[in-house]
Amino acid sequence: MINDFDLLTTCDISGFIKEEIRSILIYKSDVKDSDIVLDINCGVGEISSEFSNLAQKVYAIDESPQAITISQNNIKKHGNIDNVEMINEDGLSAIEKIENFDIAILHAKNDKYNEIIDIIHEKINSKGRILILTNILDIEVNVVNKLDELNYNPQITQINISKGQLLYKGIKMESQNPMTIIFAKKR
Repeated sequence: MINDFDLLTTCDISGFIKEEIRSILIYKSDVKDSDIVLDINCGVGEISSEFSNLAQKVYAIDESPQAITISQNNIKKHGNIDNVEMINEDGLSAIEKIENFDIAILHAKNDKYNEIIDIIHEKINSKGRILILTNILDIEVNVVNKLDELNYNPQITQINISKGQLLYKGIKMESQNPMTIIFAKKR
């Protein structure tokens, strides 16, 4: 696992997925070395970096040119850049051009997540896995309802990580950003 402090970040790109959450994401995805992975709204590329060492191919997708540049640098430093194709487009446009994938990871943070889920559902390989990350309650509810409508049986896991900081009087526990992983497997 890549240590959070080793990742290149910027205040212009919203928070990244913490290492403990990435480890759960890898476990839930059941990634294999033959899998093709989509990392939609890849941000700083922390997930693409992890999966590039485990999967056959990763598509790192983000509409922000700055996110693509930082992702590429993180993947070069921590992952296998030869296994990654960087796509500087919005998720919906990018997925429409990709024909073959086994795992779709969506950082659901904008209004297009329902449309993106629809196209993932249409195009993902049989027995493909969908993992949706969010920390917005309304999106969690909408995603679960959308997956149910598409005849999936979504599993919802909310993760709250706290890290200790040693102070002169003892250890102070600081809560990290909670995250929800919604997992669904194509039947």
